[in-house]
Amino acid sequence: MKANDILFEDYEMYINFDNYGDICLSILDYLEASEEELGVEYKEKISTFVNKIDIWHKLAIEHIKSYAQKKYNANISEDNAKLLNIFVLFEQDEEELFGLGFNVSFDEEHGCGLKIKGKSFEIIEIGEEDIAFC
Repeated sequence: MKANDILFEDYEMYINFDNYGDICLSILDYLEASEEELGVEYKEKISTFVNKIDIWHKLAIEHIKSYAQKKYNANISEDNAKLLNIFVLFEQDEEELFGLGFNVSFDEEHGCGLKIKGKSFEIIEIGEEDIAFC
């Protein structure tokens, strides 16, 4: 994905990945950035994160497995967690922060959400899917 490919329509767009399927990329409507013209640097931050999906997706899955074991006493495989959403959680002049929303087998009603730093891929919060966009 290139920075110029980022065009939000009603705060979202869909990206297709061979290994992950269709994923919704959303910018939250409470961000000032959602109403502003997005700068090239901002779009570069988003596209750089998205393009590194193979790296951060593995980290997210490991955290989800650990979370499922601790909270639900469930042993899951990567196939039991499907990435559905990537949420942009930062303003144009802020450090990159993203939310990841997963459909998971251990909590089909509430899903699983994570907040992840865009540069270091540090997972800073995990819980039900609303964690990803709150």
